[in-house]
Amino acid sequence: MRPSYTTLADRCYNAVVNVILIGYRGSGKTTLGKKLADDLRKTFVDVDDEARKRFGSATIADVFDQHGEMQWRRAEVEVTAELVGRSDQVIGLGGGTLMQDGARQAVEQAADTIRIYLKCEPAALLHRIQGDAQSVASRPNLTKLGGGIDEIKSLLAERDPVYEAVADHVLDVTHLSPPDAVRYLVRQYL
Repeated sequence: MRPSYTTLADRCYNAVVNVILIGYRGSGKTTLGKKLADDLRKTFVDVDDEARKRFGSATIADVFDQHGEMQWRRAEVEVTAELVGRSDQVIGLGGGTLMQDGARQAVEQAADTIRIYLKCEPAALLHRIQGDAQSVASRPNLTKLGGGIDEIKSLLAERDPVYEAVADHVLDVTHLSPPDAVRYLVRQYL
């Protein structure tokens, strides 16, 4: 006999401790993560924000300029390992977080956790990134390709297999509105 749950949060609380959202910049990890955390009565935490705070910098681009990408990646690994050890969270990973061995291992080994890859087509990612003035101003280009569609395609070619290997579930969010994506996540995976 299935237990009866009075609320969505009760159902999810009994099933998982954390939800980890994986995906490229612009895939909706923060937007969906905040809404999902509210719906599940969990706390939303963003790995990029938590790592950035360790440097006292306003933006990730500032951290890259002042401390270098290697220092950023070390902080990203430390933050990820700490966050997955806590409970009752929706965690939004940075787009490159899983490319760091220590962070990938921490995410893969996280107990009572559902890992969801928010997959999105490169053209839609570019449109979303360019439409977010704050993201454009605060995040560095990651290759010499300058942040455009070629950079997105190049990085996705490397990252997509890792995202898929680590994820318990993959949701293509290319054509989903944030409310529709959250409803689908809750219905299908939580």
